[in-house]
Amino acid sequence: MNASYQKWKSLQSHWDDDDFLKSLTPLMKLRYRRLDEKVYDILQENFSKVHGFPLVVDAGAGRGEFALFLANKWGEQSEPWKYLGLEPSSEQLNQKDIRTLGLGFVQATAEAIPLQDMVAQGVLMKEALDHCYDPSKVFSEAKRLLKPGGVLIVTITNDKSYFKRLLPAINNAHKAKQTDHLFFFGPHDLKKLAEDASFDRVSVETYNYLKFPRVLEIALGWLGEPLNRGLLSLADVIGKVLLPGMGGGIILTATTKE
Repeated sequence: MNASYQKWKSLQSHWDDDDFLKSLTPLMKLRYRRLDEKVYDILQENFSKVHGFPLVVDAGAGRGEFALFLANKWGEQSEPWKYLGLEPSSEQLNQKDIRTLGLGFVQATAEAIPLQDMVAQGVLMKEALDHCYDPSKVFSEAKRLLKPGGVLIVTITNDKSYFKRLLPAINNAHKAKQTDHLFFFGPHDLKKLAEDASFDRVSVETYNYLKFPRVLEIALGWLGEPLNRGLLSLADVIGKVLLPGMGGGIILTATTKE
């Protein structure tokens, strides 16, 4: 194996997002909650056509943040889905937000998922593809895992957002510091990866058009969640009309043939 792969493997197997989590403003935390809700709705729509207990594989599960969201969503009810979290970092797994859910958590990369073919109804790659060594392999692995009619959801920061285009020097300087990121994606990049992996139906949308300097985002947090939700939703509605494809985040949804 080459030196760059070994360096990546060493970094990702001990990755810890403590500093990132501490830096989140209230508005950014709300953005992530809204994303969990969007992902849940997409999975729920796909799984509603499936009999039994569909399996969702959360590749790049981190500390189990989405698993915790699911547990809170379901409450005391029996779990309507089976969940399996995959995470390459032992540090993240040791600091999980939730001890276990469904089938629990396994240390593994998204390029080499230790599961048989066609075992999952859903594969989720949430805010993690830019940490991967081989994005094409990630998409082919997801395709291999999915049953007919299964859905892949990939969410990622949009490198082609309007605010990154407005401030290219700042964006390039920020990217240069992100040694944990090997790739930066725009909507067309994600769509091509899904199409090259021969997914059947592929759709890409951008969201999170509301973006302010950090000090203003902190100030907005004092306005409370209901108002901030309204501002985020309104900005998305307007932004999708005026600046299509240039929101701060990307959601790709791709399904396999039924």
